[in-house]
Amino acid sequence: MFLHLGQEWTSDWPLPAVAIALLAVLVALRAVVSPDHMGRVRAGVFFTGAYLVSLFLVSIFLPQHAPQAPASAHLYTLRVLYRLLFCFAAVLTAGLVVFDLLLGRRQIPRILRDLCQGFAYLIAGFLVLTRAEVDVSKIFTASVLTTAVIGLALQETLGNVMAGLALQVERDFDVGDWIRIDEKITGRIREVRWRVTSLVTKNGDLLLVPNGLVARAVLTNFSRPTTAHRQWIFLRMHFRHPPAHVREVVLEAVRAVAHIRPDPAPDCLLWEFKEDSVTYAIRYWIDDFQRDDSMDAEVRSLVWYALHRAGMEIPFPSRNIHVTEMNEDRAQRKLDEDYARRVDALSRVDVFRVLDAEKIDRLARRLRLVLFGPNEVILRQGEPGDSLYVVRSGEVAVRVAAHGVQRDVATLSAGQFFGEMSLMTGASRSATIVARTDVQCYVVSKDAFQEILESKPDLAATISEILSKRQVALGTSPEAARAPDTEEPQQLLSRIASFFGIKTR
Repeated sequence: MFLHLGQEWTSDWPLPAVAIALLAVLVALRAVVSPDHMGRVRAGVFFTGAYLVSLFLVSIFLPQHAPQAPASAHLYTLRVLYRLLFCFAAVLTAGLVVFDLLLGRRQIPRILRDLCQGFAYLIAGFLVLTRAEVDVSKIFTASVLTTAVIGLALQETLGNVMAGLALQVERDFDVGDWIRIDEKITGRIREVRWRVTSLVTKNGDLLLVPNGLVARAVLTNFSRPTTAHRQWIFLRMHFRHPPAHVREVVLEAVRAVAHIRPDPAPDCLLWEFKEDSVTYAIRYWIDDFQRDDSMDAEVRSLVWYALHRAGMEIPFPSRNIHVTEMNEDRAQRKLDEDYARRVDALSRVDVFRVLDAEKIDRLARRLRLVLFGPNEVILRQGEPGDSLYVVRSGEVAVRVAAHGVQRDVATLSAGQFFGEMSLMTGASRSATIVARTDVQCYVVSKDAFQEILESKPDLAATISEILSKRQVALGTSPEAARAPDTEEPQQLLSRIASFFGIKTR
């Protein structure tokens, strides 16, 4: 037996020695191969051991039968089989060395690895069968017919396999990416197999999705092209709160949240008007999609506290009916308060101080209150105008464009005014006025002042002197850039009379 074992060993040289070396390599690879591919190591050990056992069995049965005996055909077949086992063991070991040892850090897709090893199995089998003088063409013809039958029976499974190949070739996502499938399934990709793509959900559950479904679905990849992802939170606020103030309070709260990207910066948009509220969209960027729920919760919490401190109301989804007892005393008191504010605003404008109480009263009742938001342009330099503005609350910036450059020359606040030359002479606006905050202004129109000048034309001369002095004062102040060329009182009087169509002495 040992003699025939030596003969069989010698006839198959150097395959037995290589098989022993493969066993040693496979044992060493157990220390570096990931647990997911440990089954390949065991398969390699099985094929190598099966080859050596088959070699031993052939050496036992060989003395009992002469080569010409009928049993020799079975031994011949056994020799072909154990050489195929050796080839499979060699392919498995080579795959472990190449993909796990040499290319371990590149994270080669499993399907590509299986495809390469499959081609290697086919080539090795073809070489072994060819050397054994087996008619491979017959095997190929039979395999084609078998494949056609199997293909018809397993259309869906084969579709999933082909879809898995396509997904790996296109490389639109990779292991570790967070994806959403058809707005229904969300998870992190664990592995793309031949038939299914495995996902791990945020709840820690393993989800297996057929590759055919993945290929047909609308996919959202939260990890591509970068890990930056924008979150949206919608907030309902009462109509009484100015949008600029709401945005200021909300953004200050959002910026205090940890792990939010400073670039791009968070923002807050006025999104929609509804019957019982105003909807705002809070948008901010994060890098870790797995924490989106916890980040949303933290943002909502800090925004709630910030709004509570600011005295702002988040309305209930209902229609509120406010019943207020309206009597003559209450109504009159509100009118008196508003009237007092109007008179106070007019008293701050020097051109109106020459008016008596009756004319002040008439003009106060003709004032119009207008509101502007931050960064909104109130007046634009060079445009025609015929009204004067008195700032009731807030701040505005006075900007003048000269030689293609625009710069701020002054800031006006409550009690100050602008546009007096346009009101009195119809001159074009000499500066651009921009709201810096929420601004309330009283507007004095030409029509309202027309009645006063027509009833007492002599006021035009007094007003012209006041405007002339104001121009001189502005010419020596930082606001000089917005003042027109200084004019004599008589010139101003002529312009006022022409603009209002009155006769003066």
